[in-house]
Amino acid sequence: MIKAFDGIRVVDFSQVLAGPFAAGQLALLGADVIKVEQPGVGDQMRTMMANETQAALKLAPAFLGINTNKRAITVDLKNPEAKEIMHRLLKNADVVIQNFKAGVIDRLGYGYDAVAGIKPDIIYCSISGYGQQGPMAGKGAYDGAIQAASGMMSVTGTPDSGPLRVGYMPVDISTGITASYAIASALFRRSHSGEGQHLDVAMLDSAMTMLNPVISNYLNGDVIPERLGNASPTYQGSADTWPTKDGHVQMTVITNSMTQKLCDALGRPEWMDDPRFATDQGRVDHQVEVYDSIGAVFASEPTKHWMQVLGDAGIPIAPVHSVPQLMDFPQLDHRGVLMTMAAPAGMEGNITVPGAGFHASNGEPAAKTAAPTLGQHTDEVLGELGYDAAAIAALREKGIV
Repeated sequence: MIKAFDGIRVVDFSQVLAGPFAAGQLALLGADVIKVEQPGVGDQMRTMMANETQAALKLAPAFLGINTNKRAITVDLKNPEAKEIMHRLLKNADVVIQNFKAGVIDRLGYGYDAVAGIKPDIIYCSISGYGQQGPMAGKGAYDGAIQAASGMMSVTGTPDSGPLRVGYMPVDISTGITASYAIASALFRRSHSGEGQHLDVAMLDSAMTMLNPVISNYLNGDVIPERLGNASPTYQGSADTWPTKDGHVQMTVITNSMTQKLCDALGRPEWMDDPRFATDQGRVDHQVEVYDSIGAVFASEPTKHWMQVLGDAGIPIAPVHSVPQLMDFPQLDHRGVLMTMAAPAGMEGNITVPGAGFHASNGEPAAKTAAPTLGQHTDEVLGELGYDAAAIAALREKGIV
């Protein structure tokens, strides 16, 4: 079965999360992604958030999650003798992904202009915190810094908590998705024009696209967003998160017709005769009273009960899962978003990681191999580039690979 990026070769210089995630999404769709790492060190993510055994193997769980289907080589890019290796590799590449600080890869000799001189139709994707130009270009950035700089933290939390960061890495992941989309669009454009191009993907820009409604409300409606906790930006007391007898549920009811269904399902049809419930404005003006009234009912039964009763009534409601609880969510079995495969060398059994966030009727995204060990495919790739065993041994002896 042909996949979208079969025959596309990606040279992945990136590390940590956004760049590797972008390359990993392309790999799930058939791209031959060659991950280039520093000998002996490798991607920082190989040892981040890892226990002692995982760190020794340089196979941290987070690294495993975003590097499936890739091949890994080690090359000392600072060594002048590495240039011949990279010239051969880049000459046969379609895409380059890098997330060095602005200017660093140019000094190494593998910036866009240099690579385009080797492969004129290259799709070259630079990922950075703030972009390749401007007063912040070249400044380092991790997910948390961009959550802060973008305004994301300012709208997360409660009035009492102060600004909070989101509990995962949304900017890194959204930037990876943005980069993979940009690369896909550039490859499509190249198929018509024959031209390559330089893509400048910034984490700050990606974060702002996620904040689109918030920023648009400010720019076009003079609305300065507040920290609302779990409440809805509509300020309606029927859209929030409530404790149940054994957990929590999140529900979003913001129309009069849906409120009628909610009142009926909760066994409180008389609430619709109360102006606090019956209109949008009433649910806003009496947000606390509406919230408390619904909460008193929710607290009387366990989460499973309300999922059944309100789910059957067509009410948008979901349990607040912990990650372990999510693994038992029946819908996951039907979606297949979790992929299980043989563990990398040095680990036993199988590993399971999330895959792509969509299905395709043909050319389904899928994982064939686990994330590679450091330099696992160096000899294999060098052989494809025309180096014989003696030449590879000499490169190893010099510490170039």
